[in-house]
Amino acid sequence: MNRGTRLVIWLFICMTLFSYALPSGAEWIALMLMICAGIPHGSYDLRVAKAKWSNLQISSAKIAAIYLVCVFLMSALCVFTPGIGLTLFLAISALHFSEGEFQSSAPVNLVSGVLFGIGAILLPIGLHSDISMQYLGYFIDPSTFQLLAPKVRVFSLIVLIMSAFIVGRDCLRRLTPRETIIERCLCLFGWVLLPPLAGFSVWFIGRHSRQHLELCKTLFHSSQIKIPLDFALISLLAIAGLLPFARIFDFSDINQLFAASICLIAGLTLPHMIVSYNMRECEQIKIQEDR
Repeated sequence: MNRGTRLVIWLFICMTLFSYALPSGAEWIALMLMICAGIPHGSYDLRVAKAKWSNLQISSAKIAAIYLVCVFLMSALCVFTPGIGLTLFLAISALHFSEGEFQSSAPVNLVSGVLFGIGAILLPIGLHSDISMQYLGYFIDPSTFQLLAPKVRVFSLIVLIMSAFIVGRDCLRRLTPRETIIERCLCLFGWVLLPPLAGFSVWFIGRHSRQHLELCKTLFHSSQIKIPLDFALISLLAIAGLLPFARIFDFSDINQLFAASICLIAGLTLPHMIVSYNMRECEQIKIQEDR
């Protein structure tokens, strides 16, 4: 069993213990983990962008400037037009997460990738609508959310059943690695059994963020990539990026802290998705450069 799978197992165990032993604190812990250990998975975006578009000969300063402009515009959209910003953010995230789950170009694997990419967002919201309504209160009016909740719940159950079927099929036919099956099973259990943020954190940190960093490690020489240093730096920047939102949101309230985090993460997700889309082409570029 590889280290990534062990990470997912330990996250699931810890989040489960926290959720039942410290129900009022588990979601705070999950949110802090996502800010400090999840956001930094984009630590190497500028390096990836430079490798990906090396033929355009764009300087690192210009790439960074474009990146920051995208961050600012998307975050501003979420702050000033919350409903539109959230809708766009969820759509971007679903696309990004689905691509991250693709195992190959085979149609069955594309379907499973889309299901788990959408499920990572939909199931924590749809299966725990009472809690989710409080988290999303800044973006969606509670009365509107209550009208949508039954339909979202039904769609969530459909995605859950289809996802469970695919995991069972892959297990019986051995279509995917054993580690992937274990990780996906634990993520499904987390989305169903745990509160929204705790369940999502198991997948976001243990699977999505970790897989992105593993891919980055294959793209660059080990001497060029220092995960602890970059993680610490980007974590501090992420926390610093939240501070301006304290003028709008009350950080002592987890619902408002979550809303502020979404505004920040939405800004970071847009350029991150653009940069990381089809990262495999960077691998070919690096191979050619090394030659």
